Amino acid sequence: MRVEYAGGMKLIAHHRGHSVLTDQVVEQGGDDRALTPAELFIASMATCPMVYVLAFAKRHAIPLEGLTADVDYEIVDNPRRVGRMTIKIVLPGPVSDQHRAALQRAAEQCLVHNTLLQPPQVEMTVG
Repeated sequence: MRVEYAGGMKLIAHHRGHSVLTDQVVEQGGDDRALTPAELFIASMATCPMVYVLAFAKRHAIPLEGLTADVDYEIVDNPRRVGRMTIKIVLPGPVSDQHRAALQRAAEQCLVHNTLLQPPQVEMTVG
Protein backbone atom coordinates (compact mmCIF):
# COMPACT_ATOMS: atom_id res chain seq x y z
CA MET A 1 0.00 0.00 0.00
CA ARG A 2 1.22 3.48 -0.79
CA VAL A 3 -0.22 6.79 0.41
CA GLU A 4 0.47 10.04 -1.39
CA TYR A 5 -0.18 13.72 -0.71
CA ALA A 6 -2.90 15.15 -2.96
CA GLY A 7 -2.92 18.85 -2.01
CA GLY A 8 -4.49 20.74 0.87
CA MET A 9 -5.10 18.15 3.61
CA LYS A 10 -6.00 15.39 1.13
CA LEU A 11 -4.21 12.05 0.95
CA ILE A 12 -4.82 9.15 -1.42
CA ALA A 13 -4.16 5.55 -0.41
CA HIS A 14 -3.44 3.19 -3.33
CA HIS A 15 -3.58 -0.58 -3.06
CA ARG A 16 -4.37 -3.45 -5.47
CA GLY A 17 -5.44 -1.02 -8.20
CA HIS A 18 -7.87 0.85 -5.91
CA SER A 19 -7.64 4.36 -4.45
CA VAL A 20 -9.22 5.91 -1.38
CA LEU A 21 -9.21 9.65 -0.72
CA THR A 22 -9.14 11.13 2.77
CA ASP A 23 -9.49 14.78 3.72
CA GLN A 24 -9.99 16.84 6.83
CA VAL A 25 -13.02 18.90 7.78
CA VAL A 26 -12.87 22.62 7.01
CA GLU A 27 -12.27 23.47 10.68
CA GLN A 28 -9.06 21.41 10.53
CA GLY A 29 -7.78 22.96 7.30
CA GLY A 30 -9.32 20.55 4.81
CA ASP A 31 -11.93 20.88 2.09
CA ASP A 32 -14.23 18.20 3.59
CA ARG A 33 -14.27 16.29 0.27
CA ALA A 34 -13.87 12.83 1.83
CA LEU A 35 -13.95 10.94 5.10
CA THR A 36 -11.17 11.79 7.54
CA PRO A 37 -8.67 9.02 8.30
CA ALA A 38 -10.39 8.46 11.66
CA GLU A 39 -13.80 8.23 9.97
CA LEU A 40 -12.35 5.77 7.46
CA PHE A 41 -11.10 3.67 10.39
CA ILE A 42 -14.57 3.78 11.97
CA ALA A 43 -16.12 2.81 8.63
CA SER A 44 -13.72 -0.16 8.48
CA MET A 45 -14.88 -1.22 11.92
CA ALA A 46 -18.44 -1.41 10.56
CA THR A 47 -17.89 -2.71 7.05
CA CYS A 48 -15.53 -5.51 8.08
CA PRO A 49 -17.99 -7.42 10.29
CA MET A 50 -20.70 -6.78 7.70
CA VAL A 51 -18.55 -8.60 5.11
CA TYR A 52 -18.36 -11.61 7.43
CA VAL A 53 -22.13 -11.48 8.02
CA LEU A 54 -22.75 -11.29 4.28
CA ALA A 55 -20.42 -14.20 3.55
CA PHE A 56 -22.21 -16.40 6.10
CA ALA A 57 -25.63 -15.30 4.83
CA LYS A 58 -24.73 -16.09 1.22
CA ARG A 59 -23.49 -19.58 2.18
CA HIS A 60 -26.76 -20.26 4.02
CA ALA A 61 -29.16 -18.51 1.62
CA ILE A 62 -30.21 -15.91 4.19
CA PRO A 63 -31.49 -12.83 2.32
CA LEU A 64 -29.74 -9.67 3.49
CA GLU A 65 -30.68 -7.13 0.81
CA GLY A 66 -30.99 -3.86 2.74
CA LEU A 67 -28.47 -4.80 5.45
CA THR A 68 -27.20 -1.70 7.27
CA ALA A 69 -25.05 -0.78 10.24
CA ASP A 70 -25.33 2.16 12.59
CA VAL A 71 -22.15 3.30 14.29
CA ASP A 72 -21.90 5.56 17.31
CA TYR A 73 -18.46 6.67 18.44
CA GLU A 74 -16.73 9.08 20.76
CA ILE A 75 -13.38 10.80 20.36
CA VAL A 76 -11.44 11.16 23.62
CA ASP A 77 -8.19 12.90 24.58
CA ASN A 78 -4.91 12.01 26.31
CA PRO A 79 -4.03 10.69 23.79
CA ARG A 80 -6.59 11.76 21.18
CA ARG A 81 -8.26 8.63 19.80
CA VAL A 82 -11.53 6.82 19.24
CA GLY A 83 -12.38 5.98 22.84
CA ARG A 84 -15.69 4.23 22.38
CA MET A 85 -17.55 2.70 19.47
CA THR A 86 -20.88 0.91 19.24
CA ILE A 87 -21.69 -0.92 16.03
CA LYS A 88 -25.20 -2.20 15.48
CA ILE A 89 -25.60 -4.36 12.40
CA VAL A 90 -29.26 -4.13 11.42
CA LEU A 91 -30.71 -7.15 9.67
CA PRO A 92 -33.31 -6.24 7.04
CA GLY A 93 -35.81 -8.88 8.14
CA PRO A 94 -36.49 -11.59 10.66
CA VAL A 95 -34.09 -14.52 11.03
CA SER A 96 -34.22 -17.51 13.34
CA ASP A 97 -32.47 -17.31 16.71
CA GLN A 98 -30.03 -19.93 15.44
CA HIS A 99 -29.14 -17.85 12.37
CA ARG A 100 -28.92 -14.65 14.44
CA ALA A 101 -26.41 -16.32 16.80
CA ALA A 102 -24.41 -17.64 13.85
CA LEU A 103 -24.40 -14.20 12.20
CA GLN A 104 -23.15 -12.69 15.48
CA ARG A 105 -20.32 -15.24 15.60
CA ALA A 106 -19.50 -14.47 11.97
CA ALA A 107 -19.34 -10.73 12.68
CA GLU A 108 -16.96 -11.35 15.58
CA GLN A 109 -14.46 -12.97 13.18
CA CYS A 110 -13.77 -9.57 11.57
CA LEU A 111 -10.07 -9.01 10.88
CA VAL A 112 -10.21 -5.31 11.82
CA HIS A 113 -11.97 -5.98 15.13
CA ASN A 114 -9.61 -8.82 15.99
CA THR A 115 -6.62 -6.61 15.15
CA LEU A 116 -7.77 -4.16 17.83
CA LEU A 117 -8.26 -6.98 20.32
CA GLN A 118 -4.73 -8.27 19.58
CA PRO A 119 -2.85 -5.08 18.61
CA PRO A 120 -0.09 -5.48 16.05
CA GLN A 121 3.44 -4.23 16.49
CA VAL A 122 3.51 -0.88 14.66
CA GLU A 123 6.67 0.92 13.65
CA MET A 124 6.38 4.45 12.28
CA THR A 125 9.23 6.60 10.99
CA VAL A 126 9.39 10.07 9.44
CA GLY A 127 12.35 10.99 7.35
